[in-house]
Amino acid sequence: MATNLRVTGIRRGSREIVVVACLCLLTGCSDRHKTYPVHGKVQFKSGGPVRVGTIELKSREHDIQARGTLNTDGTFKLTTYEDGDGAIAGKHGCVVVQFVMAEGIQGHRPSTIGVIDRRYNSYATSGLEIEISPKGKNEITIEVEGLRASQPDGPHKH
Repeated sequence: MATNLRVTGIRRGSREIVVVACLCLLTGCSDRHKTYPVHGKVQFKSGGPVRVGTIELKSREHDIQARGTLNTDGTFKLTTYEDGDGAIAGKHGCVVVQFVMAEGIQGHRPSTIGVIDRRYNSYATSGLEIEISPKGKNEITIEVEGLRASQPDGPHKH
């Protein structure tokens, strides 16, 4: 099947880029890596679910990230390109991030209940690694430690 494309008003070098982009759209070529469904749960080592936050995996090989939002029961489903498509195969670093807003709330009494240790919000300090398989179920459980009452409110330091 021959397709005759005519592109006008574009410089010669840019015209080739437009033609290649159009051909990619027509033929379905993409630089996307294949993804595999991933779901699971984030829970405290004491057993209770982490009720708020996000989880993110970053491929060690391709530097591609997959993300998910934690439900109130600690469960999540990962997304890389499209909602719920999962993550690419291989080893991934993992972080679990919570945003806990307490500044400026009159009468607020800080609590560490339900708050994870801040080390889990950085790939450099989380210590979490997940392997996604192209075969079988990718159902993962991640256990994290809670923030201790004695930890300072500032960034986590080692």
